[in-house]
Amino acid sequence: MANVQLNGDVYAHLLSFVSSPSDLLAVSLANKELLTLAEPEIIYRSIRCKLGNDAVWEHLIANPAQASRVRELEVLRENLSGYGPLDEEEKIPESSGTFKPSSKSADEDALATTSREKTEHSERLLIQAIQSLVNLESFTWDHWVPEINQGEEVLRDAGEGDNDEPLETYSEDVWTALRDHTQLKRLKVVDLGRKDTRSPDPRPIFDSTIFTLGNLTHFDLKMYYSPADPLEGENGGNDEDSDDELLPPRVKIERIQELLSRCPNLESLALNIIDRDFYYLVGGNPFTNIGPIISQLHLPRLTSLKLNDVTVDDNIMVTFLNTHPALRILSAFLSLLEDDLPELPFSLETYDLLSDQVLPNIELLDLRPRDLRPLLRAVKRPSPLHSLGTLEPCDWNAPEELENDENYVSSLDDVWGPSDEEAAEGGPTRGRDLQNLLTDLPNLRILTVKDVTTFTQLDKLVRLTPQLESITFHGRSIDLNPSSHPHTQLLPYLSRWPRLASLKGNYYLWPKGCDIKSQEIGLILRDIVAACPLLREATWVDGRSATIVRNDKGEPRLELPDSDETNP
Repeated sequence: MANVQLNGDVYAHLLSFVSSPSDLLAVSLANKELLTLAEPEIIYRSIRCKLGNDAVWEHLIANPAQASRVRELEVLRENLSGYGPLDEEEKIPESSGTFKPSSKSADEDALATTSREKTEHSERLLIQAIQSLVNLESFTWDHWVPEINQGEEVLRDAGEGDNDEPLETYSEDVWTALRDHTQLKRLKVVDLGRKDTRSPDPRPIFDSTIFTLGNLTHFDLKMYYSPADPLEGENGGNDEDSDDELLPPRVKIERIQELLSRCPNLESLALNIIDRDFYYLVGGNPFTNIGPIISQLHLPRLTSLKLNDVTVDDNIMVTFLNTHPALRILSAFLSLLEDDLPELPFSLETYDLLSDQVLPNIELLDLRPRDLRPLLRAVKRPSPLHSLGTLEPCDWNAPEELENDENYVSSLDDVWGPSDEEAAEGGPTRGRDLQNLLTDLPNLRILTVKDVTTFTQLDKLVRLTPQLESITFHGRSIDLNPSSHPHTQLLPYLSRWPRLASLKGNYYLWPKGCDIKSQEIGLILRDIVAACPLLREATWVDGRSATIVRNDKGEPRLELPDSDETNP
């Protein structure tokens, strides 16, 4: 084929519409001319850096053409914890994080002032750079609260200054810049509030102009609520006769509700509102009720809903699930387990009101067993579920008490479900009376289970999930024979998962107190690889996740994260 002279402007314009980095890379590999045109798009498509990296912002300000290529921007924290943004295990102090005057020396105070001034300078550069990011679609803020966090505020009183001088009523911060100058669709925010901040008067993101944004397709908010008065809400209005009851939640959700009302095409919503200080300091309910938000939502494109430390009224959640069949991901958890706190984010006690064959497109369900059980009974079968948690042995008809019942006889129906004739007759193991919740889940690949305490329960689980690739065990475990190594007792069952790649939780294949560098571990590792050739991740004896890798000769080796320890 004859070479055709490329029209650079046309091709460059076309490449600007290619959203996938992998597609851009494929185009760039076609020939040198396309590589030259696609390379800037690849380089500038996604930027992840710390706020203090002023050179990045200055470069974007000076090169608006390059800045227009940026689609994704992530502002990282200065001292990364290693867990990543929006992670549930984020290392944040549990105690009250409000600012308190300290006894620092004058030099330390001067250093803190300099640091704040530098941070503010970096933020001003970032705001100016955002004005050039006209095609930005995704923004992540995983940093301490901004120093400049007061956009759209009156900067002086009307009676001050020359009357002929126009009143300045507008100032810009990160959020107003994103709103006014970009095509923002995806927003992820960690609001650390007043926790561990250098500023004597920090303003949480929750009190900022972030809620003036709209038209988002993805909204992910993790917020540590930290009011100026740590005891806010202690006069919550409990009756005198209800001293033992928790004070009602104190977080106001109207602004979140207002933002979501401007996002009719929302596809993904994640809310994590953390207010543990309210419980520990004044005995209040730390879980915010977002029922008023959920009850007003009708999002036909919503595919993902993740809720943490928030609650929803039972009837509201049932209605929501019935009216959002496009959901593919649903997870909900409460982080505190205390006797006087709610146990579940929603109880689904009225699950009979769930429509038949609810959530026909669900691929991931991650709930506690009591919430998961009624919902899983109502899910359309066969289901496209790919990831599921958390189940207990009774959910696959293998409760511990059945093994102690001399009159109990297991049958194939326990594993494979009833025959077609029995199903047609409306047998007791179909629909809302389904006893074995793992039936008709042909795509199940990832599973979390709790309190698997016998080999019979494990055997039944293996038979039910032959295509499983990842399994996590929590709670009580099998009481293994101390006279033999754990892997010799577990591998006969684990090896029947031919695709098993990940084994997590409290099932250990290694002897307690062993040294990873010992020859014994090397021999055990060879047995493991022979039984489970695809296994790449297994829990070490101290709870860390160990990785199984192979050297140049194809021999297995065990490595631990953040450590030089390895089995040679």
